[in-house]
Amino acid sequence: MLKTKTEYKLALTEENFSNLLPEYLQKASKIYFTPLRIAQIATQWLTDDGKKNVLDIGAGVGKFCVAGARYSDSYFHGIEYRPSLAELGNTIIKQFEIKNAFIQNTNILDVDFTNFDAFYLYNPFFENLMFRAQLNNEVDLSGSLYGYYYNHTEKELHKTKSGTRLVTFHGNNYEVPDSFEKIKDAEGGSLKLWVKK
Repeated sequence: MLKTKTEYKLALTEENFSNLLPEYLQKASKIYFTPLRIAQIATQWLTDDGKKNVLDIGAGVGKFCVAGARYSDSYFHGIEYRPSLAELGNTIIKQFEIKNAFIQNTNILDVDFTNFDAFYLYNPFFENLMFRAQLNNEVDLSGSLYGYYYNHTEKELHKTKSGTRLVTFHGNNYEVPDSFEKIKDAEGGSLKLWVKK
C-alpha cells in the first residue's frame, strides 16, 4: 500500500534525503545508496504478497529502509557495520517520522537470517574490492573479506524458508544460493527478484 507524502511533514525526495547527509556522503550517494525509484520497485516486489520483516544487508545511512517503510506497512531492519552510518541512519529515520524501520550497527556474521522473510542487497560487500572508493576508514576492507561475507550470506540465505523473497540491485549475485529462483528483473537486469524454492 503506497502512502501519500501529505501524511508526513518531510516529503521523501532525493533532495530532502541528500540534504540530511554530510557532504562526503552526498558525493558518494550515487555509488552507495539506492535511488528512490529503485527502492519503490524493490519494496513492491518484496511486499506485494503481504506484510514482511525485511532485512537490508549493508544499509548504509538507511535510505532503502526509509523508502521501504514509507512505501509499505512492512518492517525494514537494516544492518550496517559502520557505527557512524548506523547512527546517522537512525537519525534520518526519525527526521522522516518513520516508525517501521531501524538500523542496527552490527556485522553480517552476527545476524540470524531466519528472523526475516525478505532481504535486500545492493552489492553490500563490493567495497572490499574498491579500496580507493571506500566511504570512510571505520572498518577494515580486503578481498578476502569480500569472499568471506558473500559465502556466509549465501549459506544463511539457503537456510531461509520456502517463499522467502530477495531483491538484488547490481552485483554479480554470488551470494544468491541455487535454492533461489529468479522471478523477474528490471533496469536492464541490474534489479532482480528471487524467491526461495
